[in-house]
Amino acid sequence: MPSTPPSDALNAWFLGPRGENAELLERLLTEALRDHIFWRRNHHPEDGFTIRELDKRREGYDRAVATLTQELLGLLAELKRGVPFFSGRYKGHMVFEQTIAAQVGYFAAMLYNPNNVAIEASPVTTRLEVEVGAQLADMMGYAPERAWGHLTSGGTVANFEALWFARNVIYLPVAARGAAEELGVRLSVERADGSRADIGELDLWELLNVHPDAALDLWQELWRTAPRDEVQKALDSYSLQALGYQDYARKLEERFGDALPPSVVLVASTAHYSWEKIVRALGIGSNQLIFVPVDTRFRMDPEALWRTVVELTERRVPILACISVCGTTEESAMDRLDEVLAVRERARWELGVSFHLHSDACYGGYAASVTWNRDGGRRTADEIRASVALAPEVEEGKPWPSPEWVRSMEALAQADSVTIDPHKLGYIPYPAGAIVFRDRRARELVSVDPPYLLPTQGLGSAEDLFLGRYIFEGSKPGAAAASVWLSHKVLPLDERGYGHLIERTVAGARILYRALGQADLRPFRLIRLPEPDLNIVCFLLTHPGFRTLDEVNALNEGIYARMSLSEPGAQPQYILTRTRFQTPMYDGAMEPILADLGLGSVDHWKAGGKEGLVILRSTVMDPFLAGGSPDGPDHVAGMVQEIRSAAGQALRELRVV
Repeated sequence: MPSTPPSDALNAWFLGPRGENAELLERLLTEALRDHIFWRRNHHPEDGFTIRELDKRREGYDRAVATLTQELLGLLAELKRGVPFFSGRYKGHMVFEQTIAAQVGYFAAMLYNPNNVAIEASPVTTRLEVEVGAQLADMMGYAPERAWGHLTSGGTVANFEALWFARNVIYLPVAARGAAEELGVRLSVERADGSRADIGELDLWELLNVHPDAALDLWQELWRTAPRDEVQKALDSYSLQALGYQDYARKLEERFGDALPPSVVLVASTAHYSWEKIVRALGIGSNQLIFVPVDTRFRMDPEALWRTVVELTERRVPILACISVCGTTEESAMDRLDEVLAVRERARWELGVSFHLHSDACYGGYAASVTWNRDGGRRTADEIRASVALAPEVEEGKPWPSPEWVRSMEALAQADSVTIDPHKLGYIPYPAGAIVFRDRRARELVSVDPPYLLPTQGLGSAEDLFLGRYIFEGSKPGAAAASVWLSHKVLPLDERGYGHLIERTVAGARILYRALGQADLRPFRLIRLPEPDLNIVCFLLTHPGFRTLDEVNALNEGIYARMSLSEPGAQPQYILTRTRFQTPMYDGAMEPILADLGLGSVDHWKAGGKEGLVILRSTVMDPFLAGGSPDGPDHVAGMVQEIRSAAGQALRELRVV
């Protein structure tokens, strides 16, 4: 059967901005509902009916139906005041409508209300979630026999789990040494430099710098030395997760005479705000969160990372984890993960230092699908560019994607863990985050066995199917797993499905980027940030009469107020959002922006930039923008016109004030 171009299928993937596929969605939802009713009626039909037709003729029944109908009509009226994510006029946050497959999958499974915490509460959707985890791990490039992943309520919980696992891995060798001594067994461990030694020969610094892979090998070996109950009891006497921070620190000082400074977490300065919440919640502390500077393209600076690692090593400060970003929430910037990995390898061999490397790909993770062809091989940058097929006049600077971009995406295969949000670039209903681990053994370091959820012995793959043993959440909708699974079946995670979908959004973003650069907005001047790595376009406006950043901020806040739903009753023609660059997180990116503004140096910014710089932000998740609509308006031109109008209104208000 000849393959069809994915552009043909695109029109069947979504309900459509005018509900063009309403009949298709209605038919599929009706099919799901009827099938569910058929299941109910054929489950032990001998049980008869609980609600009889005569019961439906009673006054109380009619009143209940009338109340339900009336309240539903009121709810439907209220919901129309929501955000039109489906519209070509919406270019705000990283939200679009969901795929029809995702909507139908969620609806169908929701009728059964499965809880994916354990197989006995979700015999179908837990298996679907395990399959989805394997699909996402495969998209990352992980070896299927070693990797493991699952869904979460969102990126914050997924990132929480990543650091939760990483923390337990880094402290494992310390616990293993104590356990080995208590059990009277010998354990060999691989040092950071690749040499091997008896674990009793390593001091605390060396124990905290065992490579994550070697730490998991050590864990596996420890369980072979004695009966399981004895090993668990010995580990609990020395492990952080059993003792808690206060008792653990006291024991370290007693045992080694020097507990070392608290371990730190390195994050790109563009990292999501959830990381501060996570280190606070885990007891690591926000003071231990170290921001690594970014370059002028908002990517983690590898040289700055290396300097940070060297400086911490000189002070003997352990590094718990390094968080790289694949798709920043402000600019959709992709860290050069391949170069970040090179820094970790250099630190391992030159400094004897190692740490967990996590990629926060909550936004950009699905872009990895762009790099895979239909046969399971990788695509080159040239092959992808040929597929995107942007008109030459639209391209500026380097064509997208660059070979460096592709190498960064391929490097995800070497990260220890990756978080991905299907409810962002996966076009899945909330809630649907995800995390995948390169080495499934890490999950054992956080496992808890509630007795009422223990899997049946000898159930084959029951260990994988008992998700509650390894995850943070105690309840999770199986409907989310069905939603992601069905969408992946309809839109494969390669050039035929999600790869094509994301390519179209990038094409639309670059068309908007070029239009903003060519727009005549006089007397205003529009300053664009560098071309995005993905599909978020950032810019700001200024005026020749401005002399301070406060004036620039006020103008852009005024534009945002008129082009957002931030004010009650607002009905903007086009919708965008905004962010705020602040010192010190954005110091490395500010020089070209300040030069364009002509309003001071980076040093001046550092001294007086506490209020930051307001940046307007347009997220292009609409795959139809690049193709345009033969019967509809030009939304790119409409967005530019609305920006011009909003700027004029904002300036007039500023001058009145």
